[in-house]
Amino acid sequence: MTSGVRAQVEVASPDDCPVAGASSTTGTRIDRVDRASADVDGTVGEEFVVSATANGEIDANEITSDGSRSVYRFDREREDACACDIVETAGPPVADVRANDGSLFITFRAEDVANVRTVIERLRDRYDGVRLQTLSKFDPTEGEDIVPVDRGQLTDKQREVLERAHDLGYFDYPKGANAGEVADDLDIARSTFSEHLSAAQSKLLNAVLETPTR
Repeated sequence: MTSGVRAQVEVASPDDCPVAGASSTTGTRIDRVDRASADVDGTVGEEFVVSATANGEIDANEITSDGSRSVYRFDREREDACACDIVETAGPPVADVRANDGSLFITFRAEDVANVRTVIERLRDRYDGVRLQTLSKFDPTEGEDIVPVDRGQLTDKQREVLERAHDLGYFDYPKGANAGEVADDLDIARSTFSEHLSAAQSKLLNAVLETPTR
């Protein structure tokens, strides 16, 4: 068994994903998404489970319900690549897909951090608001370990924004606070919060995804 890395990325409000859309319109966290290909007619079918008591419009067909959970299905053309397809065409297979508050959370295991960087770059070519949520290294002899990051790269303001966002649950799944709420707590404009957070995340991402020379 070889070592590798495990990552989870968030794609905020992908307008081509009915699963993310359903989590937004119903205010429901979706933890089960199944994908199946159909080579005969060139389509890809996807199914997801939503609480039967959820209210809101869902852009998919309900195929069954047991009173507590409802299963919905939608079909798309294979050539219309979605966020999960983009991840897999970059190399690693998708291990888990979830949705909450309009965002899609995709977990995958890659060969190395360079592969994770490629995935994120390709997702950003298609979507706005792509964020690395978690990244860990896996060693078969030592298990899984979070990659260390030098916080000294951040300015005082970037660190303050990052720490407050973390304290308020901005990075939690599901989120404990949205961008506007964190900005209000810091008494700054939402655009200022986004600017500092983006700069901080970019610095940390560059550090985390830097492939060591050998």
